Amino acid sequence: MKTPQAVDLPQAFHFMGMRGEPDVRMWETAKSCEQMLLAMVQPRFVYLVCPVTPAPEGIVCAGTTLILRGKDIAAHLSGCSRAVLMCATLSAGADAAIRKASAQDVLRGMMTDAMASALTEQVCDAAEREIMDTMPGVYSTWRFSPGYGDLPLETQGDFLRAVNAEKRLGVTLSESGLCIPTKTVTAVFGLSESPVSKGKRGCVICSMAEHCPYRKQGGHCYD
Repeated sequence: MKTPQAVDLPQAFHFMGMRGEPDVRMWETAKSCEQMLLAMVQPRFVYLVCPVTPAPEGIVCAGTTLILRGKDIAAHLSGCSRAVLMCATLSAGADAAIRKASAQDVLRGMMTDAMASALTEQVCDAAEREIMDTMPGVYSTWRFSPGYGDLPLETQGDFLRAVNAEKRLGVTLSESGLCIPTKTVTAVFGLSESPVSKGKRGCVICSMAEHCPYRKQGGHCYD
């Protein structure tokens, strides 16, 4: 995977909670942070396509120890015979860039962090397109990650083992169950040979809805 040539700056500003057009100083700082971040990251991804089967304990991902639990993921994968388990990361370079920027000043640290989050979404979008290009005529749902809806965040461990993320990407888990490097995303999307409902998306099923900073500002975090 090639590193994107630019960061989606409007998305990064959105992640920072900014409204309106940034001033000249903000744009100059943003471009400087963008240049440093792009030079330090090494985006990569791995994935596994596996049959999925509903069971009393949850959605069983054949050939792995992964069971996707919760009514939201069950609804999300309804009508899908297979699913893609994907893990994408910006690499440890993103964390290093954030630390470097934070040591310079608070604004640069916040901005680099937001840019890394925006860039992670861009990498996930590119990875998904690359995966789907190998399966013409197949329909997919959107990406659904552990911690979203009622799919437990504790799913991360089995998810990473299923795609062999530690060996292939160097991605591990912290004691609190968060991915290291931090700018890493795990996600599942369903596959079907016929058109499938994309399902509900957004605040209505998000477990963070009551505490979301974007909602407090009248916005949201999704496209």
